[in-house]
Amino acid sequence: MKHCCQIRVKGIVQGVGFRPFIYRIAALFHIMGRVWNDTQGVLIHAEGGEDDIRDFIQEISANPPPLAVIQDIEQVEIPCAGYGDFTIVPSRVLETRSTFIPPDICICDECLEELFDPEDKRFQYPFITCTNCGPRFSIVDDIPYDRSRTSMEQFSLCPYCRGEYEDPQNRRFHTQPVACPACGPHLTLHKNTGEVVSVEIRDIVTRTVQLIREGNIIAIKGTGGYLLGADARQDSAVLKLRERKCRPFKAFALMAGTVERIKDFCHVTEHEKSLLLSKERPIVLLLEKEPLVSRHIAPSGIYQGVMLPYMPFHYQLFHEDPSMVLIMTSGNVSDEPIVFRDRDAFTKLSHIADYFVTYDRDIISQTDDSVVFADGDETHFIRRSRGYVPAPFYTGKGVCHILAAGGDLKNSFALAKDETIILSQYLGDLATPGGNRQYRDTVDRFQKIYDFSPEIIVSDLHPGYFTTAIADEFEEKGLRRIRVQHHHAHIASVIEDRSIEGPVIGIAYDGTGYGTDGTLWGSEIMVADRMEFSRMGHFSYFPLPGGESAITDVWKIGISLLHQCYGRDVPLLDEEKGKDVIFEIIEKKINSPMTCSIGRIFDGIAAILGLSRTISTEAEAAQRLEMAAMNGINPFAVPYEIPFIQEDGFVIRTDALTRYIVELMQEGRDVESIAYLFHLAIAKTTENVIAFIAREKNINNIVLSGGVFQNRLLLSMVREFLEKNGLQVYLPRRIPVNDGCIAMGQIAVAKEMVGNGKV
Repeated sequence: MKHCCQIRVKGIVQGVGFRPFIYRIAALFHIMGRVWNDTQGVLIHAEGGEDDIRDFIQEISANPPPLAVIQDIEQVEIPCAGYGDFTIVPSRVLETRSTFIPPDICICDECLEELFDPEDKRFQYPFITCTNCGPRFSIVDDIPYDRSRTSMEQFSLCPYCRGEYEDPQNRRFHTQPVACPACGPHLTLHKNTGEVVSVEIRDIVTRTVQLIREGNIIAIKGTGGYLLGADARQDSAVLKLRERKCRPFKAFALMAGTVERIKDFCHVTEHEKSLLLSKERPIVLLLEKEPLVSRHIAPSGIYQGVMLPYMPFHYQLFHEDPSMVLIMTSGNVSDEPIVFRDRDAFTKLSHIADYFVTYDRDIISQTDDSVVFADGDETHFIRRSRGYVPAPFYTGKGVCHILAAGGDLKNSFALAKDETIILSQYLGDLATPGGNRQYRDTVDRFQKIYDFSPEIIVSDLHPGYFTTAIADEFEEKGLRRIRVQHHHAHIASVIEDRSIEGPVIGIAYDGTGYGTDGTLWGSEIMVADRMEFSRMGHFSYFPLPGGESAITDVWKIGISLLHQCYGRDVPLLDEEKGKDVIFEIIEKKINSPMTCSIGRIFDGIAAILGLSRTISTEAEAAQRLEMAAMNGINPFAVPYEIPFIQEDGFVIRTDALTRYIVELMQEGRDVESIAYLFHLAIAKTTENVIAFIAREKNINNIVLSGGVFQNRLLLSMVREFLEKNGLQVYLPRRIPVNDGCIAMGQIAVAKEMVGNGKV
């Protein structure tokens, strides 16, 4: 007896070959009917035997296409229509939207093989792709995911490509970016003046490699924006790029052709290898072992950020010269978002790049390269972007529509809709007009694609944030407003990410976060759940002379820490000419806000140790301190336990830590060993405070978050000490440990408040 049902499949089921997959298994199970995309996912009308339909649905669930993520499968019986075949029919636009766009991923092995096959029609074609690989998020303008709603719309399929596109047995069946040299996008090599040098692919590859060998900087249009490429082994090329990009310290990302080549200069564990080879192709921070590349690539000298090729053109370059190691860093002006529009590239990057490799397909959504590091078999994000965004997080809890603005540094915003949270790509720091515009444009795009109209806007407490001003605008339009303390958002993000139930002890160590008392927090130990927190401990306060300027002029923080202990009779920094002015500012409380930020303590100690006076990029002083500590590791060192007082919680004495460091210097200890003992003292004292609170509150779950935990030495110490106490330590797995997680935490808090009727 024939049975008929409607099957709704939700999740990442568009742009991943789902309809062709359904078409093929329908034939396998003798199913007649129709399948189509719409704005809620994939809809199937299936007619067949009862057992066949049951097996058909089971196959959908058990063996979906490699890039698909099924959130839910719903089925209802419907009247039979008497279909005589099974057909893919045109997409439909419904009143509501709930489908998701897949992330961009690297070229697959089958396409890579064809790329270098002289007998293949797409031999050496740099836009080769199929159902299982290539651009998705970066080219999509709207849903349902059809070619007409992507930046491939302008490229009409030639008869050959259309034949593949319409062939159910071909892996390019209904692949929207499918193209070939006859009908698809093309590369062009330009001088930085815009003059065309070449339009022939083999010539472009050969010339680009030669130009790189000659020390030129090449702006290469990637999947989600322009990258700046140069020879990583030439000091002159690296220094030229640093000078032109106004980037004296921050490390450059590298690209090598194979894992074996990476192993020539970096240690690579099995887990790190799996990350390098994953379809997402992130930048992986690896411990350097041999000085193969220029020492100017990563002045911090600890880790190299390395990735493998992910676009066909990358592979073509390394096929030309397998020995190359290239800088592949974001194409942007200092502190600006990555450039992704061609017109902006020649305007903004022509003073940096000598040549440009462009192509004539638009990038619709920009995405920087993702950055991760491994801790054993765990993966931790520093930047979540290309390859991972906009894959949703399934929460299983339906809530009203919530927009979380995120923080102002390392920004990502987030949407909560139905049973999902969608975290945007990394948008960077929002201190510039370009960053502000990009933020607004991306929020607008997400609202359009996901048919999202927020009912609640969530922001940080900080009154000076750009994202706070954005939230103010939404509130003025009538949205309900929730403000979430910065460090509570850090801890709540991990609770949400790791699905932790019940209260936790949270450790949020970072640079700055606006406190509920109006001071600058940043060394927070709290008991928290999704909805609320209780501040249990922190380092003691000290002045930040000059306010925000001290974050760059870290010598001022060093003076402040010393002044707190010794007054004007400081035992160090005698040659610091500006110290008397700083004394005056501190003593008269002129623009000297109080802070307990552990990030600022790192900065100040780095200054006292002579490792840093001023910095050019965030956390530069802390990285120099970590590098020194790595060189001074002593497994037999006895940790200094910083005294703390119980005064409305545990207050760890910053002044005592400063005195300890000064005494070590006066004893004649070398800087590296002092830096290590500084890390050890913080980790041991953190253990002491947490162990006391854990016993008192009977809480075993400890959550770590905050940018300071990007310091892998400190992270490993704190984790080891806590786990030796029998405590369960949680870090984020799918979101960054830094401020890139703030929006997720804001969503988690807001959902809980709404669910409990607190808003």
